[in-house]
This record gives sequence, structure tokens and C-alpha cells, in this order.
Amino acid sequence: MAIRFVVQQRKNPRNPAADSKYYVINKSFDAIDRDFLINDMVQNTSLNFNEAATGIDYLFKAIPKYISLGHTVKIGKLGYFTVGIKSAGSETEEEATADKIKWKRLIFIVGKDIRKLINDLPAEKHTKIQ
Repeated sequence: MAIRFVVQQRKNPRNPAADSKYYVINKSFDAIDRDFLINDMVQNTSLNFNEAATGIDYLFKAIPKYISLGHTVKIGKLGYFTVGIKSAGSETEEEATADKIKWKRLIFIVGKDIRKLINDLPAEKHTKIQ
């Protein structure tokens, strides 16, 4: 396994007059969808398709459910989901209200084991097959 990348030349959007530079950009392959995950689970466990689908579908429903209730959702060693917010500063505590929130987003923090696995993967330049 390796992280695949391509090289792209890009201009600096803050300084269009500056020379372009070359950047290493991640090259992802096709997305893995729900059915792919279910079939993989069926092949690697004793679950049948319906049992695996029920488990995956429940997980997909449970994460937003518990996030909306204010919980952080930890998925074993995989990592955890939490909500992040950014707000404008206020002069006093009383002025710091929900109206000051600029944005909210769902954040996934990867677990230590997976972070180490990713950091230890070599990187290879993606070559196009012609």
C-alpha cells in the first residue's frame, strides 16, 4: 500500500503575478460506497448481506443522531466524530450568544493507530497507464 500522488502546477491566488509552483496532490481512486463496504463485510465475517447492511445502516444513522444530542461519537480505534464551531469574539460574556457563531461543521479525528499507519505509508507518484 502507498499514498498515490500527482504533481500539479498552481498559481498563488493571493499573488497572481508570482511564478507558479509545483505541488504534490493526493490521487484518490474510486470512492468506496455503502454496498462495497457491506459486500466486503460479508466476505470477511460470518454475517449475511442483510445483517451487514443493518449494521452499516444503523451506524450511518446513529452518528448524526448522537452528534445532534451533543455527544462526541467514538468509533473504536478508528477515531471519533465531534462538532466544531467558529464564532466572532465578544467584548463581554453576555454578548457571546449563539448569534455569534459563524459556522458549524462535523469533524472527524482519526485514531492513533490509523494515524500511525497513514504516516508510515510510502508515497508514490501516480503514473497513468496508457
